[in-house]
This record gives sequence, structure tokens and C-alpha cells, in this order.
Amino acid sequence: MIIDAHVHICPPEVRSNREAYLPDEPEFAAIYQDPKAKLVGAGELVRTMDQQGVDKSVVFGFPWRKEAHFRLNNDYVLDAAARFPDRLIPLACFDATHLKAEQEAERCLRAGARGIGELAFYSAGIDEEAKNALVPLANLCAEAKALVSLHTNEPVGHAYPGKSPMTLGQLYSLLQATPNTTWILAHLGGGLPFFAFLKKEVREVLAKVWFDTAAMPFLYRPQAIKAMAGAVGLDKLLLGTDFPLLPPKRYFRELADSGLDQDGLEAVLGHNAAKLLQVES
Repeated sequence: MIIDAHVHICPPEVRSNREAYLPDEPEFAAIYQDPKAKLVGAGELVRTMDQQGVDKSVVFGFPWRKEAHFRLNNDYVLDAAARFPDRLIPLACFDATHLKAEQEAERCLRAGARGIGELAFYSAGIDEEAKNALVPLANLCAEAKALVSLHTNEPVGHAYPGKSPMTLGQLYSLLQATPNTTWILAHLGGGLPFFAFLKKEVREVLAKVWFDTAAMPFLYRPQAIKAMAGAVGLDKLLLGTDFPLLPPKRYFRELADSGLDQDGLEAVLGHNAAKLLQVES
């Protein structure tokens, strides 16, 4: 079984008229004002999954600032999962600092979301404001046995749209404050898995943390996956494509060049996610 843990879908209102959503949403504009930045709906996603051999996808929208926008996208994600119940696993996404963030999380969890995310702080990183917003949401999800997907990025290297000024110290502090929460850190946790080579404490803090491969071909050499598996544990790595940014087959090629054996490849491609999400593999 192949499970993609990181896919964005958005409603037709956004896909057909993205320009209307740019003025009030600077983070969305920074990434999607370029018409070449692709937006997809559930139907196109499922067709791509069929073509490329993906069995299930974890789907979510965008961390919109405006309530009307995140409710629209979350409702679309929940409806898409209801239309494709054997293929799509929904998460709820929103601006975590919004006054109604906890209310929206509760609403969507009651409606069938398996968690929240991909939450993101593109402008300021995971500063104190972000941490203060995230901790109650993380605790809410821990209580509900739901997961949290969080945007992370490497603090060095080239700049790109959506790269935040977060530090690994900020991220680590957040994880220390939420030991009961199940996290998926997008984009291989900004390189945090490498630090599991340190003393015992780091592995303990990362005990309930998983890492997806979203955007990996743009960020890491394929061999990084095997190195991360050696540091944090093979069972903590999940396929994530960030589709429609890149298609699944691009990741299949990268993983094939990673040095993992067949059992390791199957673990990353789906077995780890199946266990985490409690779906039959």
C-alpha cells in the first residue's frame, strides 16, 4: 500500500478565481499568485492517484487567515473525503492564531477530520505567538486522539516561497511543550531528524513525532532519507508529496536512489503511515 501523507486540495471557487483570494491572504499570495503554481481539486487528485499507484492520501487545504476562507476549504476537504472514503483522509487547516482556531478544529474533528494541518507560520517562524497558539491546539488534538501536521523548513540553504524564518530551537521547544501530541512534521522536519543522533533526550522528545518527505527533491539529496532513518528510526518517515507541487512518481525515483532496501522503501511509502493512521495495509 502507498499512502501520501501530504496533499493540498482546494475548492472550485479558489481554483477558478485565485486572484480574488490574494489581497487578504498574504501567505497564500506569496505561494500562489504565480498562475503556474498549480491548484487541484479532489477529482484531479484521485485520478492522479490512480495513474501513479497511490492508494490513500491525507488531504488538507491552506492555513487561511480569514474564517470564511478556511471554513470553505475545510468543508470542501471534508466533503471530498466523504465522496472518496476509501481514498482520502481529511485534516482541517486554518490560521492557528485566529480567534476561532480551536472552535474550527473542534467543528472539523466532530465532522470526521483525523487531525489538523498543515498548520504553518510562514512570516515569523514558530515564535512565542505561534507557540502560544499551537500548544492549546496540540493538546486538544492529543485529547481527541487526532494528529497535527505542521509546516517546517530547513533553517539554512536557498530561499523559496513559503520558507519561514523558523529555527530548530523553536520547533524543539514546541515539541517539548506538547509531549502527548502526535505530530507529522512536514518537509522532513527541517532536518530535525538528524539531531536524533544526539544523546537520549532528543529521541524521547521525538517519540510521538513523524516526518514526511514533502518537497524532498528540492531540498535534500536522496541519501538523506537513509541517514535520517538511521538517526530517528525508519518507522518515523512517511511519504509526503506536497502534490500538486510534485507528482508521486518523482518521489518514487528519489526513494529508489536513497539506498534503502525493499522493506525500507515499503515502510516509507505506506506501511508506516498505515500504522500511524490505523488503516489496513
